[in-house]
Amino acid sequence: MRYYPLYLDLRNRPVLVVGGGPIAEGKALQLVEANAEVHLVSPTLTEILRQRVEQGVIAYRPGEFTETDLDNKVLIISATNVQAVNEAVAHAAQARGLLCNVVDQPALCNFITPSLISRGDLQIAISSSGKSPSVAQRVKREISELIGPEYEMLLEIAAEVRAQARTRLPTYEARRDFLKLFVESKALDLIRLGKIEEVKPLAENLLNDFVLTSQLNR
Repeated sequence: MRYYPLYLDLRNRPVLVVGGGPIAEGKALQLVEANAEVHLVSPTLTEILRQRVEQGVIAYRPGEFTETDLDNKVLIISATNVQAVNEAVAHAAQARGLLCNVVDQPALCNFITPSLISRGDLQIAISSSGKSPSVAQRVKREISELIGPEYEMLLEIAAEVRAQARTRLPTYEARRDFLKLFVESKALDLIRLGKIEEVKPLAENLLNDFVLTSQLNR
């Protein structure tokens, strides 16, 4: 395994995107979704990026990249179509010990971004370690057909159930076993059938039975 999989909390942290084309747009908008403080440098912008700048969502400096653009940033993404610029960004960032990704050029990166399947807060990351994005995209397509929007609802309900379990089950092991019981129950089938109103009562009954069984086994 060449890369260590990791999720970063970038909320309110300053990040830099170099480039203003469609690829840079996609990267910048993903960072916005992660609630990062996004800074952008580029001579030109796509219309969507320009709108986000005008809305104050993204900070923008028009012009070419300079090393001072790296000041106080924690993560860098270079997404230009000029190789010399991408190399300059990568070398300057790595000289400062910063996390840097150059899109589609693993040799210039010290981290790579996976292909993502998102179902609300449920995320599935798929990576080919930079060897073949096309293979990663095929895997993404196949998994997307298996993991539908019902998993987003299951996750939200499971989070509520977990909070309830914390108040009634005193140990980590008990909570773990109960939550596994709930997730493996017919809850997902009920969601798929549109019977969402039956899921929470199911969870409550499972929890009551689990608590009672735990007390009897003491």
